[in-house]
Amino acid sequence: MDKLDEYRTKVKQLLTKYVQYKPSYGDVEVEQIFDTERDHYQIISIGWNNQKRVYGPIMHLDIKNDKIWIQQNTTEVNIASELMEMGIPKQDIVIGFHTPKMRQLSGFAVE
Repeated sequence: MDKLDEYRTKVKQLLTKYVQYKPSYGDVEVEQIFDTERDHYQIISIGWNNQKRVYGPIMHLDIKNDKIWIQQNTTEVNIASELMEMGIPKQDIVIGFHTPKMRQLSGFAVE
């Protein structure tokens, strides 16, 4: 398996693990969106909590230039650590929701 296929598989495994967790409030579903052609991977919440609409990304990862970009993480889960435990090298993980300056201090890839 080449690097890109390996990263696609591991990102999908990680997000599939967390799509199973349903919020304890409201009538909210968690959906996975995997665009393997453009390498965008998300889990989103969608539904209602009382009379308030719930919609938004929970986790969003992209694969760009042979690196996994963590674009969004609204959970307390340390996605970067989990990816490293799955065998992804630290230099192939970008914390995309940090500014480029902060990324330089993170110990992970800058871009």
